[in-house]
Amino acid sequence: MSFATAFYNFTIELNHSDRGVFERFRVKVPLHPMESLHHLHARMLAFVHCYRPGQAFSGGLFDPKDPTIWSRDITGELLLWVQVGCPERRKLEHSLRAAPKAEHRIYFYGPEQVPEFCHMLRGSRSNWVEGIQFYLINSELLDELLPLSRSSPEWQATFVDNRLYLSVDSRELESEITAIDIWSAYQLSLENGATP
Repeated sequence: MSFATAFYNFTIELNHSDRGVFERFRVKVPLHPMESLHHLHARMLAFVHCYRPGQAFSGGLFDPKDPTIWSRDITGELLLWVQVGCPERRKLEHSLRAAPKAEHRIYFYGPEQVPEFCHMLRGSRSNWVEGIQFYLINSELLDELLPLSRSSPEWQATFVDNRLYLSVDSRELESEITAIDIWSAYQLSLENGATP
């Protein structure tokens, strides 16, 4: 088992009016030995974007069977399954079979991950990913967050539609977390003969 090389203690003030979420909370995030700060920040942005009380980071990189973020009810039934980055097909299919009523989300954080996922869909005759929500986190935002990294950052995050207004220790940033129609992207990749 791998051990965290560092811990980041985020203080979040979240205003997501479209979803009716207005919360202030703290979350402790371990940095995996093989994890980049880009991925850490992508995890945190996904966590904030889909936030609801009771959700948590799972074993994630420390336990590859788990998604990045999840939420369960008091009986242990899975309510939310979130993967940051392109998931393995087997892992995704298993979750869809085991918890068909759970909300499934995938957050890409690099533009190359979208065609990578589309390549994984090759041979699919039906839209078996129809119930999954797909998003793309702007990689330029991750670049801007890199020099602002510290062990106990304070984030003020406001979402209007999927536009993010983010204050990090009083530094103002603005970006999109873009919803993706992955089946349309897949069909387009077939027409263009694109490969990842």
